[in-house]
Order: sequence, then C-alpha cells, then structure tokens
Amino acid sequence: MSWQILRKRHKQTAAETALDREIAFHVDELTRANIARGMTPAEARRQALLEFGGREQVKQKVREVHVSAWRETAMANLKAAVRFLRKSPTFSLAVILTLALGIGANSAVFSAIDAIILRPLSFPNGDRLLALYQHDAQGRDANRFVAPQRLEDWNRLNSTFEGISGYYTDDLSETSGELPEKVTEALLAPRFLQVLGVSPALGRSFTTAEEHWGGPERC
Repeated sequence: MSWQILRKRHKQTAAETALDREIAFHVDELTRANIARGMTPAEARRQALLEFGGREQVKQKVREVHVSAWRETAMANLKAAVRFLRKSPTFSLAVILTLALGIGANSAVFSAIDAIILRPLSFPNGDRLLALYQHDAQGRDANRFVAPQRLEDWNRLNSTFEGISGYYTDDLSETSGELPEKVTEALLAPRFLQVLGVSPALGRSFTTAEEHWGGPERC
C-alpha cells in the first residue's frame, strides 16, 4: 500500500472522527435540554436522537454541504479567471507564457538532474563508485589528468577502495573508409572492468600480461 493511500485514509479517518465528536456534542446538548424540561435521562437521550436525526444521515448532509461549498468556490474562481482573461488578454497571455516557460525550464532542469544525479548508475553497486581527481593546491596547474604511473601508485598504496582504475580518451580520425570520420579512442588502465563490475559483451577481459606496456596484443 503506497504512502499516498495511507495518508489519504488517515485524513478521512481524522475528518470522520471530528464529525462524530461534533454530532455527539449536539446530541449531548439536546439531552441536557430535555432533562432540564423534566425528562428522564434515557427518555431525554432517545428524544434527542430522534430530534437530531440518524448519525449517518447527518454525516451525509454535512458531506453534501462541504462538496457543494467546494464546487461553488471552484466555479467562482473559474469565472473570475475567465473575466480577467477577457478584461486583460495581453497581460494574461504574458502571464501564461511566463508560467509555461518557467514550468518547461524547471522540467528540463529536473530531467537533467534526475538523469545525472538522482538516477543510479547502470553498474552493479553503482552507489559504491567514486570519481578521484588530483588537485594542485597552489593553483599552478588546472589539469586534473592523472598519469598512468601515479594511478598505479595510488592503487598500490590504497587501503580504502577495492580497486582504483581509470581511462584516458583521445580524438582520432578513422581513415579506412571513403571519407575520414572522427572517433574517440579510450585507453583503459588496469582493473577498469573489474572496478566497474562489468564483463565484455563479446569476448573476454584483459589478462594481467596484456595490461603492461609491451605485453602481448589482445586477439
């Protein structure tokens, strides 16, 4: 059962309880008035119930009054909005366009935030993945590129993470076809697939020997 349904039922229960208390109050007032006129307590209570009406009938009348009031308020607001639109169409159009642009911008920003931040990564245990960068505290170098040897030093001295890896990209030109085509080449550091927790869609992963410079080429 969803939280919205539970919340709605809680509101309905609270409203029914308040209505029961109000009905009980009026019945008690009529009972005391009948006792003051000389009736016995039992007779006074019975007469009060007869005068006030059945509990369910009173509840239904109160609900109809509330629904009717809500409907009248909604219709009055709608009529006022229509009159305002007819009276100032230019200003109304400007307001509507502003609201539409604002809602559209908020929707676009939320969609981007949902795709980048809120939605989990498409990797097993994606919430355990962290991005590591190097930073020059003196601000002399804004390049956050980590050299392969330094990356290996980080992994060797690491005592917190299960593994540290990385990748490096470079733009190349593919000239095997009739026209050159720009492609992006990715150079993977050792343990890259293991850190992400994924396996190649085809073939096998890299061996330890293939992860070193000058090692055998992967077939």
